[in-house]
Amino acid sequence: MSLHPLTLRYLQRCFSSQPQRGLSAVHLELLKPEVVLSEKNRKSFVEKFKSPKTTQIQENVSHASVLVPLCMHQGELGFLYTLRSTKINSNRGQVSFPGGMYDKEDRNLEETALRETWEELKIPRTKIDVWAAGNMIDKQKIKVLPVFGYIGEINPEKLNVNKEEVGEAFFVSLRKLCDPSLCRYTQFRDGYSLPVYLGGKYRVWGFTGAITHIVLNVLVPDVYNQQLVYLRNVTPEKEISISR
Repeated sequence: MSLHPLTLRYLQRCFSSQPQRGLSAVHLELLKPEVVLSEKNRKSFVEKFKSPKTTQIQENVSHASVLVPLCMHQGELGFLYTLRSTKINSNRGQVSFPGGMYDKEDRNLEETALRETWEELKIPRTKIDVWAAGNMIDKQKIKVLPVFGYIGEINPEKLNVNKEEVGEAFFVSLRKLCDPSLCRYTQFRDGYSLPVYLGGKYRVWGFTGAITHIVLNVLVPDVYNQQLVYLRNVTPEKEISISR
């Protein structure tokens, strides 16, 4: 394996094994429900997260959407995740947000996210306060729309999950998602890195980790400070060799 010296030093800083400090008392104050759910924060979130363009369903293109469900559990705000069932054909056993493929009977992709959330977790649409839908994200030739909404008080263990699609639902607090000591990174061959969140029952990473990162950056920008890393390819003449 060959890396430029500057690239190597950058990697060492970003992926250091040294323990990271947790959140400060000031940060914890900013994660309180009355702050995150305030009208001021909601307005700021919508302005930054909402796509400036109306989402259009394109012919000959596969579309899907997911709900990013902000909820309250045991006095803390956090996100509700699902562990996909091993019975399904795609993404089996993976952590995800509730959601799925667009159906022609859906009025739009926001409707898709709400319908899939009901089918997977039996959370009714009337309980979901949708804040905004973000920009489309490409995932393996599928365009995915993230829809953010607040679903109130939730006990994941008491949800009536559809076992054909969902193995389990679980909660990860904003406190743990924002804690740098509970965040790592996965480096991909194309040069990009994505965060891995370790504070919940299951690790949150990959595509779901990327959406989590995007939302946290907008929802709690004064607390969440993780940055995605992109490492450029190095030229052969500037490489140095290091043993694996």
